[in-house]
Amino acid sequence: MSSGSLASYFPYLLDAACMIVGSLLIFSGSFGTFINTPKMADVYGLGSATSETWVLMPAATGRNLGAGIFVWTMLLLGERKSLGVFFLCWTWAGIADTKVLFDHPKGTKLGVHIRNIVILIVLGALLIGSAP
Repeated sequence: MSSGSLASYFPYLLDAACMIVGSLLIFSGSFGTFINTPKMADVYGLGSATSETWVLMPAATGRNLGAGIFVWTMLLLGERKSLGVFFLCWTWAGIADTKVLFDHPKGTKLGVHIRNIVILIVLGALLIGSAP
């Protein structure tokens, strides 16, 4: 496979990565808001949360649901640049999540949130750069 043919697959790979991000946002939003909030608190990194402390988890996961729907909408409309700008802005949600876990005495999974921030920055930049 020549490098030219690999480059021709780049937009599809970028779209696939965005579909994965959008789908994970929708899943985590739905799961944490409507299905199993305590389990989502553990997945988030607040395994020590109780019913009194995970009360705001649906707010965090509800934003994920809205973000995932927006990602899929922008993909379906072919709005790469808008989606790229959104991903760069959405990194602040990840930064806020990381701060919550850093400040929480029993917060875990900081690395997962930092990884997600990096993914959003890279995807955001690639989307903006690939937009016509």
